[in-house]
Amino acid sequence: MYPVMIFLHVVSALLLGAYIMFPFLVGRAATLSGAAQESFVGVIAKINRIGQFSLIVTFLTGGAMISQVDPKPSVLWMISSIVLLLIVGAITGMVGGRIKKLIANSKAGKSTASDAAKIKTFSWIAAIAVIVAVLIMTNPQLLS
Repeated sequence: MYPVMIFLHVVSALLLGAYIMFPFLVGRAATLSGAAQESFVGVIAKINRIGQFSLIVTFLTGGAMISQVDPKPSVLWMISSIVLLLIVGAITGMVGGRIKKLIANSKAGKSTASDAAKIKTFSWIAAIAVIVAVLIMTNPQLLS
């Protein structure tokens, strides 16, 4: 069962890598307008949804693997891992809400600049959190 958990964990962690590209994708979306922006932001919304599902799988498989290993990692490592994944989940949830507002404003012909700026800021926070999470999870001795 452990090899299956490792496989699912690695695949879902790879899918989380999309969040590292998000700030650059959102920067591109901000330069578009009209139908082009709507379709591009729609793709970003789908990528965000896939990332959120992979975050859930990462969280569950990581928890299952921790319960099976001995010796257990340090408590600080476990808390840091959980907090970082929760940060990524919260920020990407806020990104999803802003994406919906951006699409609605684009359809209504309103300005989307403020929504795009907030999405870009949230995307940078999520990208940094994913990078730090990967760093901590691949190097548990940093927090032992």
